[in-house]
Amino acid sequence: MKQDKSQLSGTTLKIYAYLVSRGEPVGPREITRALDLSSPSLAYYHLRKLEELGLVEKRSEGYVAISSVRIEGFISLGRRLIPRLLFYSMFYLGLLIVEVIVTVINIISGQPVNVILLTLLIVTGLSFILFLIEGVIAYRKLRP
Repeated sequence: MKQDKSQLSGTTLKIYAYLVSRGEPVGPREITRALDLSSPSLAYYHLRKLEELGLVEKRSEGYVAISSVRIEGFISLGRRLIPRLLFYSMFYLGLLIVEVIVTVINIISGQPVNVILLTLLIVTGLSFILFLIEGVIAYRKLRP
């Protein structure tokens, strides 16, 4: 009963992300407390699922992530899973900063404010905000 590793979601994804971020063996009770789960048996259930996928290993000290997997919508940086949308928001933030600088230079030099530049500022600003909000929402799905 193998599942598609890239389709981790919900509590299973939270537990996997927690194990990856810890990098050391963790027991089910600690996982239950850290992720505010209803019972250790729920943690056991999801840990067994992760074991079947070959992503975690049970050791005498607890469970540990042994394999890295590509999770749709996330980028793995070391022991952290970062939503891809946060990177997109940073790209738009960089564009927004450049556009603001160009606008300020135009105003200081006495040139009239260009309607196209103002439109770009608005679109880029809204894009940055939307990607940031959606990225934060995705990030919070990994946290309790």
